[in-house]
Amino acid sequence: MPTTTIRIGYVPEHFSTPLYIARDRGFFAENDVAVELVCCPGGTGEMTSKLQDKSLDLAIALTEGLVAGISKGQDWYKIVGTYVEAPLCWAISTGANSRHTSIDTLNKTNVAISRYGSGSHIMAYVLADQQGWLANENKDEANKQTFSFNVLNNFQAMRDAVNNDTSDFFLWETFTTKPYHDSGEVKRIGQITPPWPAFLFAAHVDLLQNHPQDLQNALKAIQKATLLFMEQKENDSVKLVMDILDYNEEDVRNWFKTVRYAGEHSQVSSRALQVTVSTLIKAGVVDAPGLAPENLVDLKIANLI
Repeated sequence: MPTTTIRIGYVPEHFSTPLYIARDRGFFAENDVAVELVCCPGGTGEMTSKLQDKSLDLAIALTEGLVAGISKGQDWYKIVGTYVEAPLCWAISTGANSRHTSIDTLNKTNVAISRYGSGSHIMAYVLADQQGWLANENKDEANKQTFSFNVLNNFQAMRDAVNNDTSDFFLWETFTTKPYHDSGEVKRIGQITPPWPAFLFAAHVDLLQNHPQDLQNALKAIQKATLLFMEQKENDSVKLVMDILDYNEEDVRNWFKTVRYAGEHSQVSSRALQVTVSTLIKAGVVDAPGLAPENLVDLKIANLI
């Protein structure tokens, strides 16, 4: 019998569809684990905050946000596995009538973000670094000068902000943003793709210490669901995503061409973590030398490869 209920935080996006499969088809129950799914529209920043206040036990969150958080001293969670190993493509969006028509004019503007520490926050600095806006400057000072931030907690508020001119742009996952590009609500002016897996699992240290078997059982159930989800991607899974998220069929099929779930959820790539840390240092998000992969991961649960 399950010894605890694991509260799993997730973003309400297409990537999370296997969680519904695991719940609705009884995969959690089959693996003797009780799970509560907790929707977190605020993304990684919301989930790390909920891990801190112990309203979540396990989070499926962005790699860069989790790595940055632990590197900055967020010691209440550890990385325990990989959920989506394909990288995330971030669309760069402005208001429908914005003066910005390309990335070139975004330096020293205001960015709408969900929360500090979220992917939308961190990727703004990665964008600045890739564009050379941080070059030949003290990184700490450059980070203060390159952008100002408008913290808005959710995706709707971010879209509103670029249209009422309280922010200049925001970054959000490409396919989630595409319906609003198609409708003309916001304007796409570019994209950025980091060189690391999109989503990792992170567990609260209390769960790691007190209920490691329940955590492993939850990962096994999700693994079964992701495998089934991808096996049925030509028909049933496309319809499921369309039904849950109201996406059109063409967009869903195109997304399936880009997504790749981890073949083994309890594995974490040491190289991917090293690349993430080095990129975040270069962008000025974390201080050098950064943490080694083994200090980011709970090695009792995850296999560092």
